[in-house]
Amino acid sequence: MSPNSYIGAYWGSRAASVDECAERLATLIEQFAHVDPLLTGWRQGAGSKLKAIEQPRVTSDHADLVTRLLAGRNRRDTDRLVIEELGYSVSWWNGNPDASIGLAVRCGQTSPYSTNSLVLNLPESDAIPDLYSPTTASKLLKIVIGIWQPDHAVWTNYELVDKQRQPDQRLENGGIISGQIIGYSSGWANFLSGSDSVKFDLGLLPVAATVERLGNGTLVTLGNDPANPPLADVFQVRKAMGYPVQPEPFKDLGAAQATPLGTAGAPGGFAAPAASGGQTDPRGTQTRSVPNPASSTDNNHSRDIRRGTAP
Repeated sequence: MSPNSYIGAYWGSRAASVDECAERLATLIEQFAHVDPLLTGWRQGAGSKLKAIEQPRVTSDHADLVTRLLAGRNRRDTDRLVIEELGYSVSWWNGNPDASIGLAVRCGQTSPYSTNSLVLNLPESDAIPDLYSPTTASKLLKIVIGIWQPDHAVWTNYELVDKQRQPDQRLENGGIISGQIIGYSSGWANFLSGSDSVKFDLGLLPVAATVERLGNGTLVTLGNDPANPPLADVFQVRKAMGYPVQPEPFKDLGAAQATPLGTAGAPGGFAAPAASGGQTDPRGTQTRSVPNPASSTDNNHSRDIRRGTAP
């Protein structure tokens, strides 16, 4: 049984009006619908599947999307005023209990402490084998990249992401500080825009990696199994992005590597984990907080979205 995969796309502070966000969402809905019927039937998440499935379906109508985006704005606890710098957001479910897919989008955020993002949570590959074909998986990721123009995008799964965390730190009082991810996580497919501060060192990529220019960025894919890319190759991609790699007793010894794995020194020194589950630039300077779908808080919320029980 394969773990649940997700597509995550992230971009830093970028102002966008509610109309601009609605236009991109409409394009996303329409293009997803052409890929697979499971990527339709979107509706707002609710406290239970029964309540969620009773919600009105999302349409690509501009007015409908604007209304939903405005309803998803963050407000202050004290006076309920809108927090303008946190932009707009939606969290949807595809209404299929046998093949639950969740979609969450944050758009128009300008706060330096948050980020814009799109996360598409998928069920296990056995439930939707067609979406896990390399052709379809690549198409989905390219749709997301083309519409939202992220700084970084990835197709990965929660187990892979957990393996990329720093070791937990044990405190003298017996407590534990959970290990965080330094920089971007990697997976089967990995995209970096040309404007991002992080770059691939092409000479450090696995020899089996496929490198493709996509717009102003670079897309790196690993083999033909989006659900189970070679773990050693996934770690090697992190090394090619300049991140330290924790030693791991790899079981998939057949994975091809350009160089032996080890602890790669990040340019300019070791990058300290960011606060609040954020991710850091490999140079050790935190450039923005990047919510990680596999972090404790975001992971629970992402799984709720996939089940249709997120608010």
